[in-house]
Amino acid sequence: MGLDGETLWFGAVVLAGALVALTIGLAAAGLRLHEALQRVRDHESQQQDITARLRENEYRLRAIIDSEPECMKLQAANGTVLEINPAGLALVEADCAGDIVGKPIYLLVDPEDRALYRDNVKRVFGGESVVYDFRLVTLKGHARWMQSHAAPLRDSRGDIYALLAITRDITERKLAEERARRHQLELARVARLSTMGEMATALAHEMNQPLAAIAAFARGCTRRLHAGTATLEELREPLEAIAEQAERAGAVMRHMREFVKRRELVLDAADVNQIARSVAHFAEVDARQHETLIRLDLAPRLAPAVVDSIMVEQVIGNLVRNAIDAMTEAHSPQREITLRTGQGRDAVEVEVADTGPGIRPAIVGQVFEPFFTTKHDGVGMGLSISRSIVEAHGGRIEVAGAGGGGTTVRFTLPTARQGVDRVGSRHGLHR
Repeated sequence: MGLDGETLWFGAVVLAGALVALTIGLAAAGLRLHEALQRVRDHESQQQDITARLRENEYRLRAIIDSEPECMKLQAANGTVLEINPAGLALVEADCAGDIVGKPIYLLVDPEDRALYRDNVKRVFGGESVVYDFRLVTLKGHARWMQSHAAPLRDSRGDIYALLAITRDITERKLAEERARRHQLELARVARLSTMGEMATALAHEMNQPLAAIAAFARGCTRRLHAGTATLEELREPLEAIAEQAERAGAVMRHMREFVKRRELVLDAADVNQIARSVAHFAEVDARQHETLIRLDLAPRLAPAVVDSIMVEQVIGNLVRNAIDAMTEAHSPQREITLRTGQGRDAVEVEVADTGPGIRPAIVGQVFEPFFTTKHDGVGMGLSISRSIVEAHGGRIEVAGAGGGGTTVRFTLPTARQGVDRVGSRHGLHR
């Protein structure tokens, strides 16, 4: 019995220890559970804070977008409008978001500009940020010019999921540019009229030659007819000469009429060498009166240029006349003008070089500015108008040489291979 009592006592001690250990374990587990629950509650609280901050940020972003005075829109790769702000709705004259959201923007883009618009959307979804102008017809049928600054929007993985565009109405700017363009055309016409005044003597000389020839041939025919000695065969040659000289006089008058009349650019493929020859022929009389020699150095194989021949003729004529005046005022002992053409990589190049006093380097940058002149009686519009005409064709003009060794003015004109695209994309002078 003594042994059993000890066994029971030992068992009771073990059981008590186990109960104590279990109690401790349960207490520890309860504490861990409480801590875990607290962490969950803390995490939930953090998540709620994050969600609240996100909602607040979204609200602020939405408020910024809605208050933005420029049109802001999100667009899918296929052109579908995903979202647009109130300024955008007003821009396209939509009564509500449903008028445009979920629909392709291409329905509003002018048909002539849709290819350009699609190409820029493709570039944005390729990762570029672009700026482009296009015409848009609003939901109420009003045509407007727009300019968009578009950039890609990426998700957390870096994938582009939308296009973000800020678009503004630039119609007034375009109208102002058009008014300026028309004003420049009018200045060009005035300059041509002024040039006509200076060339009146040359015109009289040009017309005097064919008229004098016509009179001489006609008198010869009349004398033979009065004498009764003329045969039809003998009269044929002088009558043909009369017709030829009359056509020459008519061509001179047509040329002068085209030169001075008010007109827009009429672009066509043209032989710049032929234009240069025409200018040289027309300026020959004036050059001789001022003891000036005009030389032609024309490239034998010149690609056609996409130009308005009359306008380009005016540019070359202005440069030739400037050279004659500069050498005359300076009393240059040697007076020569070289009219040169050449073939560039993407353009036809034209040079007018003289043997005059040259232009002082300090004023080279001013020669194309309106109303700047080195002539005693000049108005300073010839070179300014020439630059406008050249740039309207998609070319550029510069003083290529200046100093004591004469002056060379060079300009370029687009060739027929790429000139149509370059000129057509500009908003300056055009057809």
